[in-house]
Amino acid sequence: MDEPITTPEQNSPQPTGFQFGAEMILEQAGFSFQPISGFELEVDGSVYMYSDDGNLEISMVGGKLENETSIADLNDELAAEFMENFDEFKLIEAGKDHIQGVTGLLNEIRFVNAEEEGLGRALICSPYINQFFFLLVISSAEHWEQIGHQVFTALKEHIHFHSQFKPPAVIVEVDDHPDLTIETYGSITPEDELIITIEKGDVSLLLAARTANTRDEITVTHIWDPGSQSLYHYDPASGDFSSAISAHPLISTQGEVCIFLPCASHPALQIGDYRVTFAVRSGQPLQEVQVIIRQGRALDLQKVDLNLWLALEDERFNDPNYLAQIEAGLREALKQELAPMNLAPGKIETFHPAPDELAAFASINLDSELADCSYMISQSIENGRALNIGFVDHLTRGNPPVDAEVSAVSSGSPGMILSPVSPHACVLINFSAYAEDFSALAKAIVDQLVNFSGVQAQSNQPEQPLTLNQDLAWLLRRHPIFYDAG
Repeated sequence: MDEPITTPEQNSPQPTGFQFGAEMILEQAGFSFQPISGFELEVDGSVYMYSDDGNLEISMVGGKLENETSIADLNDELAAEFMENFDEFKLIEAGKDHIQGVTGLLNEIRFVNAEEEGLGRALICSPYINQFFFLLVISSAEHWEQIGHQVFTALKEHIHFHSQFKPPAVIVEVDDHPDLTIETYGSITPEDELIITIEKGDVSLLLAARTANTRDEITVTHIWDPGSQSLYHYDPASGDFSSAISAHPLISTQGEVCIFLPCASHPALQIGDYRVTFAVRSGQPLQEVQVIIRQGRALDLQKVDLNLWLALEDERFNDPNYLAQIEAGLREALKQELAPMNLAPGKIETFHPAPDELAAFASINLDSELADCSYMISQSIENGRALNIGFVDHLTRGNPPVDAEVSAVSSGSPGMILSPVSPHACVLINFSAYAEDFSALAKAIVDQLVNFSGVQAQSNQPEQPLTLNQDLAWLLRRHPIFYDAG
């Protein structure tokens, strides 16, 4: 390990009373930070800081998050590694916390070492897909409230994340779905025109454009049809807006913007080249654009699979017999709701969050945690061509949080399928609002399915569902989330 580094002090003190040195970047770890002036500092792929008197210690670690790795399990592993030489320690789940706008899992730490008691906090998050960050601060118990907790809070404002482990860009993906063509384009600059070719037999396209930074703002600026007619135009600088396909500008501050065609105001695709342009607030190139094109007439019975993600603290949901009853009741209610539209539920699968993640995601704040929940669900499921439905105990809004007025919501319109990296990949249901009223539950799911699909543009209020009717069903049947039942 490197020798301790003494860091320069800044001229102006911080509001907490601490001073911070110049920013240091750990490229391979995917983050930068400002060390606390006066603390000893060791950097060797990770960060270790400690006060001169030894009463306070800090660890920061970042790196690649391997597929299917639970950040809750990784948190326990990293905490245990740091605390291995202590006499005893205990991690206590403490809900969620935020760092630089990213939701993370928080644990309190209690420990004993050489008969001295200590306290601390451990926070882990995934600031980018395939990337994690871990922060741990501990101190003696008598110093925790006086300085330890203040250091933990202050440090979070002096850490910044950098995308280092992006999935490799792929031009064309081979998929198991014969009626879908999936293309992924990388390294598109905001000045480039993306050209999407529609051929005879293509019935729909679903597009998601993503920035490298999940908190960057991305905007669709222009869409032209194959006849060079403008379907949509928005100028972020002037605010000028005109559109035949959307009631509002297509903007996202969560690093992803989605488009689905056809929609109610543009009911058929044209053969030829559609052209799309984007704007990114940071000016950085897009990480990727994924396009899914569906072929076929979609005239026969169409089915949609469901992934049920059960962030519910009711122990009955751990009973396979009870789950079977829920699935059977929901399936029958969905059949009755969808049958008049020549639609039907397909395969229904259930998933559970990791035990350490359950308490954190059983209650979701729609103002700040919806995108994080979408990521968590989509990374847990196996069947990507399905509607991801999160059953949770509470939906809240605001700070401090209060119960939301809605009991069902879509994370985006339109949602993106076949991708584990979308903040727009699920609908959430407050299960307690419906209990076992399967008819009402099925209607809520269908309403949000229509909202999620993007078959009709609407105002920036995703919690206002669109009711399924024959015209919308004609469009919905062509959405790539559905497939031919035959």
